[in-house]
Amino acid sequence: MSRTEKTSPYLVKLWDGTLRRVAEHDHRFGDCDLPQTLAEHRARCNSRCRWELRYDGTHICCCQLCRAQTWVRNDLRGERNRARIRLGEALKEYRGSGDWED
Repeated sequence: MSRTEKTSPYLVKLWDGTLRRVAEHDHRFGDCDLPQTLAEHRARCNSRCRWELRYDGTHICCCQLCRAQTWVRNDLRGERNRARIRLGEALKEYRGSGDWED
């Protein structure tokens, strides 16, 4: 399996910062047992306190069925357009500074 970012497992994405996470605590039956590392998280799958996804608009599924949805294509197109505009503005600033003529 490829080691690209889009194919990494959900749990790895939570721990490496690709996805935002938030701590969910349940202290009804004891002290906090929130895992502090990925290895600890995998070792204790039945902990009361856990890390959960905080959705921020990042698409976590890479399958063609999800990527083919109209709203996903529109989001990606919009992101490409915004990136192209930012790059164009940066180039205009760079060319206007006179540094490129050296």
